[in-house]
Amino acid sequence: MKKLVLVLALSAGLLASCAGDPLRQANLGVRETYRSAAFTENYNGNALGLLTAAGGDGRQEYKNILGEFVEEALKKERPDLKIVPYWESLSSINSRGFTPDYAEMLHAYATTGILDRDRLKKLGIALDVRYFVQPRLINFQQRQSTRFSLFGLTLFKTHESEIKIYLEMWDAHTGNVVWIGVAETNMASEKFMARPIPFEEVARYAIENLIRKMP
Repeated sequence: MKKLVLVLALSAGLLASCAGDPLRQANLGVRETYRSAAFTENYNGNALGLLTAAGGDGRQEYKNILGEFVEEALKKERPDLKIVPYWESLSSINSRGFTPDYAEMLHAYATTGILDRDRLKKLGIALDVRYFVQPRLINFQQRQSTRFSLFGLTLFKTHESEIKIYLEMWDAHTGNVVWIGVAETNMASEKFMARPIPFEEVARYAIENLIRKMP
């Protein structure tokens, strides 16, 4: 009984002292891995279209979320660019009867890492865009560890979420990849009875910083 009272007293004290938002620590690495010598960094008013993200172990919800986050980050960080919204791109592709071409292009990309030139050009004409942005989810992991326990009761937990995202830019006219960037983020939260860091939080953080690196 005394042990129970002690545990409850300590728990109440820890809860009161740790009230508020959990401590967040983020380690970020962003780099440009490729830039075509022919890419002048001058978009000349040409629009960018957004493709469905690759990777993610086939989880469509991750792919859609990444597409939405890339759109949000581009509008926020690069207001100078003309962006065709993600869902508008998909709707236009479907309404014009290009869904089979789109599906086959992405399927081939999953195995080759190449976006088929002819299909890419056809989609670029349909959407009136010069460039396509292709996100790729390379890795996403969540871990937790116990930092403090008392009498078998876990009081402190550290939750970590780790993500790695590639962002590629393809020229729809030539079929060439003109720019590639990568972001790796590890985000940790430590608090009394801390909760896991959701995919959305770590993905948005990584993408916003990656977009800042884009030419």
